[in-house]
Amino acid sequence: MEAQVLIVTSAGAPSAAVVPVIAAIEAAGMRVRAIDVGAAGGGGAGVADRVRRAILGEGAERRLRRELEISPPDAAVVFDPHAALALTVARDQVQNPAPVIAVVGELEPAGAWAETDADRFAAVDDLAAVALADAGVEGDRILVVGAIGERAFADAARDDRAALRARFKLSGKVALVEVAGLGAELTGQLSLQLSLLDGDAITWLFDAAGDVEAASVLRRQVPTLGLRAKLFGATADAALLWRAADVVIARPRPEVIARVLLVGGKLVALVDDNIAGSARAAAALEARRRATAAKGLLLLSSALDSAFGGSLPAPFPDGGDNVADIVAAVAADKRGVIDERRLVAQAATRDRVRAASAAANAVAQAAAMPGELEDLGGGSPAEPAQAPDPAELDRLRAEVQRRVVEMTRSMTSARDTAAKLGEDAIATRARGAEDDAVQLERRADAERARMHALLAELATLDAELKELERASQAAAEAARSVPPETTRPPRPPPTSPLDDQLDALKRRATTAPSEPRPGPRTSAKKPASTLDDELAALKQKMASAPPNSAPPLPP
Repeated sequence: MEAQVLIVTSAGAPSAAVVPVIAAIEAAGMRVRAIDVGAAGGGGAGVADRVRRAILGEGAERRLRRELEISPPDAAVVFDPHAALALTVARDQVQNPAPVIAVVGELEPAGAWAETDADRFAAVDDLAAVALADAGVEGDRILVVGAIGERAFADAARDDRAALRARFKLSGKVALVEVAGLGAELTGQLSLQLSLLDGDAITWLFDAAGDVEAASVLRRQVPTLGLRAKLFGATADAALLWRAADVVIARPRPEVIARVLLVGGKLVALVDDNIAGSARAAAALEARRRATAAKGLLLLSSALDSAFGGSLPAPFPDGGDNVADIVAAVAADKRGVIDERRLVAQAATRDRVRAASAAANAVAQAAAMPGELEDLGGGSPAEPAQAPDPAELDRLRAEVQRRVVEMTRSMTSARDTAAKLGEDAIATRARGAEDDAVQLERRADAERARMHALLAELATLDAELKELERASQAAAEAARSVPPETTRPPRPPPTSPLDDQLDALKRRATTAPSEPRPGPRTSAKKPASTLDDELAALKQKMASAPPNSAPPLPP
């Protein structure tokens, strides 16, 4: 049975990636259905662009949801982050969701890809995959596929470069110059600049494609300038000629970048204002050591010298074929991919529910009535239990309820699918196709098994809702019964060591006034003296006593 694939395109989807992927999917035997969401997937990062996408995105979500409900596909493919966001929102709202494969054709992916919830992300190379992971995309969902371009250039990469040069009679260094779209004036300036280089050591291949104006300028100027050059256009050997070249001189358009990566060449990027994002694309290729930027024709000579130096890089794998393989694998395991995403999210929610329930139970136990024997002594005092945030409990309850709705919808879809497959098996057996009937019965059994698994998950979600309800009640009762912090008796200060107490006693003895000593009773009271006064009086008395005086003998 052919897999049904929905292709979602938009104004922001690069045609250099869309066309090869669609061709590869169709070549793999899958049935393709395309829908375009227009400007909902394009635009820049300005405020006006975001407002326009928000308005158009609502209409795109309704269109996509209707498309997914009327004819549910086995997989959906999208090429830009904004259209992917609308597609994933619509997917989560339908009864029979389909896995979403995001084809990320940029060398430097935008951070908006992390806002989508695609099931798989197809990246060009390891650096692009790392950029997606840094933006927030889960690493398990990222798959490296290679450069996404025309199949002819991927096939040309298997041919030997030296054999191709011998076939087309190319000698010395070979540089291919793409002049299609440059215009007559810029094409003439470029050919004049090339004539100033070492023309005897370089063979120039001019690719004019369907540009008649550029071809006329080259036919007129190249013989006069004495360049060793060849001209070609829309020919079946175009991919082979790109493979034969060491260096490609062109504007860094997405199509050119894909061709250079597929044939294993180096690019001299003509950076100007005519191609949006050309400087960023050239910088991304320079980071991969596959390009040299030339900001103006005057810098072309130095850029060529740098590009011809060193060894040529290896060709990239055919990303279009690899994307088709991923789509086929995901479509064959549609239920498993959808359940994988749901189970991961459900496990995270379950952990949060358990943590909130444990916190509520701890608070309730601290405020509970005394009953059985409790061990209160030993060890440092435990920190008071913190009640869970009521707002967090409300968010968890809403999330679990939303998952109950999704699970119920999926369970109903599995039940209806199993019933339909059973009826199809009976009808197929009646026609005499026993093998097809057996396959349909197996699929029906798989859907019934999935339905029972979903019923078990629904029971788990129902238990989580009850647990959250108990946690909310326990937290509310604990908040009413636990006394406020100000009414609790203060803890006694820690006892100081003996030395500290002695030092404190000495300080008090030297600074505090001493109590008066008892003396002879007189009618007038003497003022209280300090310890220093008493010591001074004693010294004076000892100094005034006669020497060697003995006390009188008793009579």
